[in-house]
Amino acid sequence: MIETVVNRTIDPKWRFTQSGVAAIYLQNGVAQLPALFGVSDIDDERIVDYIVYQIYRYRTSIANGSWQYTYLFSQTALEKYRNQFLSADGKSGMNYYINQWLDDVELSRGQLTSMIAKPKPDPLKQMVYLASEEPIKRRFLNTEAGLVLCQRATTGWSPLSEACGQCDNWVECGKMTAKKYPELMRYRKEVYHNGRKEK
Repeated sequence: MIETVVNRTIDPKWRFTQSGVAAIYLQNGVAQLPALFGVSDIDDERIVDYIVYQIYRYRTSIANGSWQYTYLFSQTALEKYRNQFLSADGKSGMNYYINQWLDDVELSRGQLTSMIAKPKPDPLKQMVYLASEEPIKRRFLNTEAGLVLCQRATTGWSPLSEACGQCDNWVECGKMTAKKYPELMRYRKEVYHNGRKEK
């Protein structure tokens, strides 16, 4: 959905990063939104409202290439949304301008909501193996620097990764990965144990 909004309103060639770290950041960011609204669960329409507002707010930075995905759910972004829409001091009319902006490219909030509509499969299951992380995992393979790089720039150990299969640090990396991404690691361990049973 993010890519669709940016492609239609700002830059048709823009692509959202395909890293697993970014995907988990987005998932964790969306998980923060109920607290912003003061509820325990949030509907897809509010997610769309939040993300569209942030893209609209950062449209100049996105256009000139200075925007980073970590801005989307930063503390500043959350506070800006709260002040704009959930505070008595918020300026009226912002949604009018955002809707005009979307209308100009024949997009609607309803269309965007349908793109993320529930029910949807758990995205973490699709992240058991991320081919895009292999080049990073291969850098400094079997060194302390490689372990640090892997933990900082990828989602860590994966049973289907060729680089992880050649890595001497896979046990330690697996423990670190489990601490950072316990739910993702649960799926990866299932794949690992199922693979061992099949052999």
